[in-house]
Amino acid sequence: MKKNLSNVIFVGLVCMLLLTTVQPIYAYSNELPNEVLGKQNNQETEELPMFGPSWYTKPTNYAQLVNWYKALETSYPDYIEVIKANELYNTGTVTGGYDLYYVRITNESLGLHKPEVLFLGGPHGDETVGTIGMFWFTDWLMRMAFTDEPCQEYSKDWLRWLIDHREIYLEVSHNPYGFDHGPQRYDGNNWDLNRESDYDGPGSPTGGIWASVNGKTLVKFLNNHTIRTGCDFHGGVRMLLYPWSSNHDSIYGTSPITGTSYSHAPPDFYFFDTSSLRLGDYIGDYGGNLNQNSIGTIPDTVGYEAPGGICPWAYGADTVKNPVEDPYVDYGPYPGAGVLWLSPEMSVTKNPSESTFGNDTVHRYGAEIRRIILHHTDIAQPYLRWQPGTVEHHTVVYTNTPVNFTWQVNGSMVVDHTYIQYGNNPDPTQTWTYTTPDYDEHSGDYLGGTGWDNALNGQTTGVTYQESIVLTTPGEYYFVAIAQVDQVYQNVLRPDIYGNNPYLRLLKERTNDSYYEILHGTDGTEEIFGQTWWYSPIIHVAVIPENEAPNKPEKPSGPTSGKPGSLYLYRTSTTDLDGDMLYYLWDWGDGTQSEWLGPFTSGAQASAQKSWSEKGEYSIKVKAKDTFGAESPWSDPLPITMPTSKTTPVRFLLSQLLSNLLHFLQNLKLLK
Repeated sequence: MKKNLSNVIFVGLVCMLLLTTVQPIYAYSNELPNEVLGKQNNQETEELPMFGPSWYTKPTNYAQLVNWYKALETSYPDYIEVIKANELYNTGTVTGGYDLYYVRITNESLGLHKPEVLFLGGPHGDETVGTIGMFWFTDWLMRMAFTDEPCQEYSKDWLRWLIDHREIYLEVSHNPYGFDHGPQRYDGNNWDLNRESDYDGPGSPTGGIWASVNGKTLVKFLNNHTIRTGCDFHGGVRMLLYPWSSNHDSIYGTSPITGTSYSHAPPDFYFFDTSSLRLGDYIGDYGGNLNQNSIGTIPDTVGYEAPGGICPWAYGADTVKNPVEDPYVDYGPYPGAGVLWLSPEMSVTKNPSESTFGNDTVHRYGAEIRRIILHHTDIAQPYLRWQPGTVEHHTVVYTNTPVNFTWQVNGSMVVDHTYIQYGNNPDPTQTWTYTTPDYDEHSGDYLGGTGWDNALNGQTTGVTYQESIVLTTPGEYYFVAIAQVDQVYQNVLRPDIYGNNPYLRLLKERTNDSYYEILHGTDGTEEIFGQTWWYSPIIHVAVIPENEAPNKPEKPSGPTSGKPGSLYLYRTSTTDLDGDMLYYLWDWGDGTQSEWLGPFTSGAQASAQKSWSEKGEYSIKVKAKDTFGAESPWSDPLPITMPTSKTTPVRFLLSQLLSNLLHFLQNLKLLK
């Protein structure tokens, strides 16, 4: 026996020693940043628990990057589709034997024809931040939306909402040959894929306008979709660039936010300026500060013209809608153009080291790409969403009960008007009786009132609207929050040159009720109907007459005398006019009360037990409350005495036995 006990103690000590050697798993150890991350380590020193990848690694080549996307497609088949676009559009094979893969992210069970956004992996193969960061965005989005991994920065519900209500397209790389070889700027023909576009092009070196399979595929893709926002990622400097790139050089625009003026200004200059400045703040400063000196039109900001660039073509090359641009377009009209297109220059170093990409919680270039995609996906179309604190759909309340609503307005730059309209019609967007006060303090401004206000370094502290409505009349009520946004942006820069209408598809949709666009594309017929008012989901609330308190309970029944230390049973009942379930509180007359006991059906008998520790005279009373908290008056009291000693006489035991037997027989009769 002693030997067995010694063995048990020995094994226990060994287990304790092993447990003390186990260390928590971190996103990276103290040693890893010193050895791998070099001098940049001073920006991140906190050890955080690891849930996702320990680091955003760089693929060895284009094929591996494509395989990473295909692995995500296998893991999340309802949300990711990897498309061989050059095969879909029959445009051929890229020089070097490459296929061009586009990735679609959306909840396919809800169908397509949602607002579409497009992001291109670097047209210059050696500018790698965007190409690599897009994959890690996709991986992060799937894990944050559909696993239990914690998401510190964003609501999982919002991320799933984006996947449900947007189509996010990623071109894995616009220049797979350049990505694999060197990497290098040019493709396998030594062409610059950001100089062959059919807008004031081509530049050089190219094989002519859309000479590459890469360019031909992009044209087919854009003309088969109604893309609202997009970008092609670059590197070599730290900037956010928007049209124009080589023409309209005598047209100037002055920022309403910073007062800075730029040449080569487009008709939608004000929207490009304000949205890009907000995005610059939101991206953060890891790669360098983004402000009015590094955000602007291409020539004024980067310092040279870039004829044949993708950015101005994707924005302005629809010559049917924008005839002023016809002299700059040779093979139009490009019905897919009209895109809010940016060219982010992410990093001063074109192909930075793996240490600069970070991970889920170490915010470096990976986080910056993530923020660009989220911002531009969000702004594609206005929307309103109910926030925590809002009454649940199909709630039942009593009259004179406050009904609370909280909402945000997003997908926009400024909220001109927002309020709640409601009534007894199931569709309050069309028919309503009441409205709350209008929040119109930002009407006519260029910024303000959205959930993205004051966006900075990946965080938003935007505006949230609240209303508390008290309904005095019973009935079925339907509520919707509505908003009008971005109306100032219907005014284009230099209408004497550009005409009176915006070029941007997303602006025409939100500022012109008469706007209509139809495009017969890859996924069927795409239609856009202009609307100047936007609506939240409808909430239904049933209002019933105000709650009535339960009636006064019957006077308690049970033994009126006994002895200290013995347990006695007492009963009562009452009814509730609303038929609510009831709870009972017993006051035993000795300074103590029971808890709220129940629930009991209205009219059913309730009981409780009690013993007294001292001789004396006591008064028992009871009251009821319903499930909504309304309380009845106290019952009439039942006086009792505890005159006898703790010695239990036979007569008293028989009395208790008969009382309990009578209660049993009464319940048995009720069951029948």
